[in-house]
Amino acid sequence: MWKKSLVFSGSIVGFALVLIGLVAFQARAAEKETLIIGMQDPLASLDPAKAYDVTSLGVTSQLYDTLVRFDEDSAHAKPSLAESWEIGVDGKTWTFHLRKDMTFVSGNPINADAVVYSLTRAIELNKDPAWLLTQFGLNKDSIQKVDDLTITFTLDRSYAPTLFLSCLGFNVASILDAVAVKAHEQQGDWGSAWLEEHSAGSGAFILEKREEGRVALQANPAYRGDKPATKNIVVTHVAEPIEQAIQIEKGGIDVAWDLQPDQIRRLETLPDIQVFETPTFTTIHFVMNVAFEPLTKPEVRNAIRYAIDYDGLVDLVLQGAAVKTQSIFPKGMSGYIPDMPYEYNPEKAKQLLNSAGYPDGVDIELLCLDYAPWVDIAAKIKSDLKNIGIRVKIKQTDISGMVDAYVSRNFQLHLWQWQPDYVDPDSNAKALAHSDKLGDDATIKSVLWFSHYVNAEIARLVEDASLESDESKRDMMYQEIARKIQIDGPFAVLCVSKKPYAIRFEKQDLLGIPSVLRSNFPPIR
Repeated sequence: MWKKSLVFSGSIVGFALVLIGLVAFQARAAEKETLIIGMQDPLASLDPAKAYDVTSLGVTSQLYDTLVRFDEDSAHAKPSLAESWEIGVDGKTWTFHLRKDMTFVSGNPINADAVVYSLTRAIELNKDPAWLLTQFGLNKDSIQKVDDLTITFTLDRSYAPTLFLSCLGFNVASILDAVAVKAHEQQGDWGSAWLEEHSAGSGAFILEKREEGRVALQANPAYRGDKPATKNIVVTHVAEPIEQAIQIEKGGIDVAWDLQPDQIRRLETLPDIQVFETPTFTTIHFVMNVAFEPLTKPEVRNAIRYAIDYDGLVDLVLQGAAVKTQSIFPKGMSGYIPDMPYEYNPEKAKQLLNSAGYPDGVDIELLCLDYAPWVDIAAKIKSDLKNIGIRVKIKQTDISGMVDAYVSRNFQLHLWQWQPDYVDPDSNAKALAHSDKLGDDATIKSVLWFSHYVNAEIARLVEDASLESDESKRDMMYQEIARKIQIDGPFAVLCVSKKPYAIRFEKQDLLGIPSVLRSNFPPIR
């Protein structure tokens, strides 16, 4: 589970592609043949059974389709390759019916054999995202072909329908051309090496070429849905936000996807660049490791929460590119609560610290990533905590250092963010509220497990909520979980970030408006 929280997955990247009108002039059409997107995160894999980083998920979502899809802000599944489905009376048996006469790019039919192969392949490869399927007890024997257009799934329990469907909409459940992939298997790799340089899907785009730091896609002329407005997409790795700003200003890229507020302020003054902003489900927080003194004491954890100037952090440090919240479920997600019990109150924080037995304050270390905005957020936290006598030492590190600290459970304060993998509150609950045991026999090694926090009552609530089929009751269960974690948990939830991005004016009608569920990769029309 820890890998899930350390890759900024965003799992929620099935993007709608919408047809726009024909361009009036040939010159205008030529301009729009290619859309070049600058992304901060490098592409790791083009195999949907492996893809688990922002860029890889975004690209593979253009190449492959899934049985179901999620549009815009909807948390409800819609038909995609499957035209319908039903749940058996036991709540564990699901039957999916495929659309007729569908084909992959190769011309091979999209049928039950392809579905069984694709999902079995993801489970058997057992790479990072495989848990989204195996958490339901799925294995090679529980996914069966009934006929050419019908497949059954047998789950180990009766799960909440929205939970299972949400995971079937994630990239790991992409449907591949089984005939093409099998023809390129090498030494039992399920065709994985070949898929890093080729695509075998039915999506709106086809992989043209992959090079170091660059991937090029071509529109699929046989795509069954609305045709994309651009013939080609190029995704290029531009690691630094300032370099993205420079490149979009000079015309080297058309979309700058990873920008800081100061770059946004400059770009929005330029007539040939449009700047947009969308809400996200990305929660920024820091975790307090309760195995370390004085964080073992709830009074100290509460003192820290009351010492944070949340408004100043959002307005001054993040310059409005976030919304203050103290809920592990962001607004728009089931389970969200607007409660904000921790307002900036240094005097109350000092009293709590004194009652915990630390009238002279304490020394503590805060771990953060070594680039903006993390170093700026850390500096603000350090300044706030200094006002109540907590002396913070900031330790900056790269992503591998953050991973190492989590794996070893050797940190005190850990500044981080969380993006849900799928459009269901279970994604946040399993990571941010489930912890039943401290040892290796823990049911889930969540963020809480890494911070040595255990609350078996909340863990049971998380498990029960994943099985509740009544959406109203389920929402109330998640609200209860949110309130319990808010008061007793090891978090200081700071805010939910907004996503600013820029696009060259002449290319703006090639992008849709990313919704709160689709904010990890540009939504291509």
